[in-house]
Amino acid sequence: MTLSRLLITSCLGLLMAGCGIGNVPPAPTLLDLGSPPNQTPVDIVSKAPLGVAPVSAVGTLQSQKVIWRIGQNGQPNAYATVRWTATPAVMVRERLFDRLSRQAPVLTIEVNAEMAQVRTNLLQFEQVFSADGQSSDGVITLQAVLVANNQVLDQFRVTRSVKAQDNTAEGGAQALRVATDEAVNQIAQWIAKVR
Repeated sequence: MTLSRLLITSCLGLLMAGCGIGNVPPAPTLLDLGSPPNQTPVDIVSKAPLGVAPVSAVGTLQSQKVIWRIGQNGQPNAYATVRWTATPAVMVRERLFDRLSRQAPVLTIEVNAEMAQVRTNLLQFEQVFSADGQSSDGVITLQAVLVANNQVLDQFRVTRSVKAQDNTAEGGAQALRVATDEAVNQIAQWIAKVR
């Protein structure tokens, strides 16, 4: 092969490869839990501060992927073009922190061993479709443990399921917003009773 033919072949190869350059997929749509709901102020019930530890999460919820499945026992899947703005654990902790601060001084760290601290595990945070795909729900499951002096004072588990207005990722996210606020409110009421 002559030098000129080699040069022409190389240029054609580069041109053909270059045709794919610039075909960058669009940025994913970002979803979040939005602003906390407008609620009537709650007087500080307890003057003792409460620590809120980072929320831990099961494996599928440790990323910003928006998870969906068909039926409660279906395999978890992730939307390809949609992401949460933060991991579900971070968003749930922000919601929990906001709600609990309405009834007690809330800290992100333990000041001392005697201070009560709520430790929360996020077990489910996803859009669950019916078997026929005609409807879906935003479902959240949280397990909360209240500890002080390295002793478990009590524990509480809550699951909230809210029907989505439509079967889109955005519809599922809106249902999860409502379900999260309901679950967090139940945890706050439980803590108020235990303390």
